[in-house]
Parts: sequence; C-alpha cells; structure tokens
Amino acid sequence: MKSKHKVYLNAFSCACAAGLTIEEIFDTLVSGKTAITYQENYVEGRSMPLGKIPSERDFFELLSENIASLLTKTPWLVPAETIVLVGSSVGGMCRAEKEFFNEGSLEGVTVEEISICSVADTACKNFGFKSALSFTTACTSSSIAIDFAYDLISHELYKTVLVIGADELSRSAVNGFDRLGIASHAHTRPFDVERNGINVAEGIAVLALSSLKTPQCVEIMGCGVSSDAYNITHPHPEGEGAMAAMNQALEKANLEAFKIDYINAHGTGTIANDEIESASIEKLFGSKPFTVSTKAVTGHTLGACGALEAAISAMSILNNLIPPCTNLVSPVNSVLNHPLVAISTEVNYVLSNAFGFGGGNAVIVLGKVHAN
Repeated sequence: MKSKHKVYLNAFSCACAAGLTIEEIFDTLVSGKTAITYQENYVEGRSMPLGKIPSERDFFELLSENIASLLTKTPWLVPAETIVLVGSSVGGMCRAEKEFFNEGSLEGVTVEEISICSVADTACKNFGFKSALSFTTACTSSSIAIDFAYDLISHELYKTVLVIGADELSRSAVNGFDRLGIASHAHTRPFDVERNGINVAEGIAVLALSSLKTPQCVEIMGCGVSSDAYNITHPHPEGEGAMAAMNQALEKANLEAFKIDYINAHGTGTIANDEIESASIEKLFGSKPFTVSTKAVTGHTLGACGALEAAISAMSILNNLIPPCTNLVSPVNSVLNHPLVAISTEVNYVLSNAFGFGGGNAVIVLGKVHAN
C-alpha cells in the first residue's frame, strides 16, 4: 500500500529522572549532568544507581497528568476519535510488587491492574480514547508503537494517534538485569571503554502524531524494524539486524546516510550493545553525524525509551542543539563523532535507535519541518 500522507510529531509530554517536563529533561541533557541517583529497596542489601522520577506522585497519576498536559497542547485532538498505542515492558507489574511486599499476597489487585495493558486501560478509562493497543517488545516497545502509528496515519487509517511509552521502576526488572550481570553498580558510561552496564530507569512519554502540520512540529519521516533472531539477550555480533533497521528507516525517509546530522543512539552502556552499535554506525555513517546516548543522563527507561528519545530528538531539531555524551572519557570507537559538550548547530535530520532483547531493532528518522 502506497503512503499518502506525511506524519508529524505535533506535541509531547514527558517525565523521567531528568525532569518532569520535556523542557526540564532537555535542559538537564544539555547540561551534561546525570540524573541517576542511588536508590535503596530495589536490590536487597545494596544501593543501586537508578533513574527515579523526582516526584512522590503515584506513577499512574503522573501518567494521567502527562496525557492531560498533552491534550491541552493539542485542542484539535479528539480522544473519542483517537487510538492509543502503548509501548511498555513493565505495565502494571509494580502494582503487583507493592501489594505483595506490603500485604504478602496479591488479593488486593486485579489482573487488569497488573497486566501489560494497564497503561492503555488507564488512558482509555480516564480520557475516553476510542481504543488502544499495547506493544511489549522489550526496549523497542514504544518505538514499535511509533512505527505502527506511522503506518496508520500515512495510509489514512487514522488522522491522529496517541503514542505512550511508559515504564515504572520495578524491583523485578532491576533484579533481573542485576542477575544478568548487566546492571551497572555505578553511573553508566555509554560508549566508554570502561562501561559496565545499564542504569535501569523509569519514564513516561506521551506523543501526539497526526497528518496535520502544526507549528513547532517535526516530521516522522520513516521507521525501520528488523529482528536478528540470533540470541535471546545478545545482539548479532556483526550488527546485521541493527544495520538492516537503520537502512530501512533511511530508505522510507528517502534520505542518504550523509544527510543525518545527529544519531540518538540506543547506547545502553553494556559491553555487547555499545561495541556492536558503534561498529554498525561507523559502517553506515562514518564520522559525520554527532552520535550521543542520552541514557547516561536519563537511565534506560526500558520500553519507554523509544518514545522518550523521539521527544528528545525532536527537541534537538526544534532547538538546533545536540546534547553531549555525558560520562564519556575514552570512546570504544574513536571514529564516531561523540560531542563532549552541547553543540549548537543546524539539526535537520535525526536518526533514533532502539535495540532490544531477542534481537529486536526499531529505528526512527525525524526531520525538520520548514515553513511554506
């Protein structure tokens, strides 16, 4: 089916460790200061560096507040005519954890409250959206939601789609990454030779996508999706799936690789991901684009990272500003262009990567919208 409409990212509302608004988050990123803090009560007997949202509010209350904030920015978005696409890897798991650790049982929660669909259910119940669909594909979850939204809008199936990436800090997730040996016990250092793992984090990103060109929007120009089918936790050693997804996104965007100004890398800080992603970027792009992982500041927000980093990428385009590679001292790949301070430059095209467990890869290309 041939695409008929351009797809625009019109507005976004976000919260993560780096701030309670996208403006605060972007300012923190530009400052080069990590928002990771040491937290108790997640791994028994150990304080862990994690990305905790700086708020005492319930996570689902913050989610509803961010949806409400986005709706005030998009008066043309009618919930009853809008589908919600959610990307999450935790869903309502934390509700189950809180009930179990506080009460010793799960009798106080329903299956609906703790399922992966709890984010979508909350959005529909509180705001009356037409329908919802949830994706849970590990770290690519909300990027896959954006890809699906792109298809729905570009093929005229929907005029507007709300994409939500949301994951709360979960004891199960933190302990799982710790047991796998990829949770750093210090501040994560993406793309550094001394990197030793991720800082698990929580985040909320609510995005309005539509066929409507509005002020201060950016274009979602193309998305690429692939699967390594190589290993349940490790990416393909030659980066075949990652490169396939990046090439597909560029092809859909009708862009040559040299046009990309900034790559928002997946950059988890793990040994395998950063080495393979660096090599893949070098093969396709060389040293031309600035390459940054924002996870050194925000932490890895798991299924929410694709949507959150799409908003961050949009802020780079709108502000012509690229954040630095926080915590980077000795790059694992000296060819790549890793800025150590914020760079003020014309940003027309950004490529944003998300790579997940099981070899899932999702890439988004965003572009500047010029006035007619």
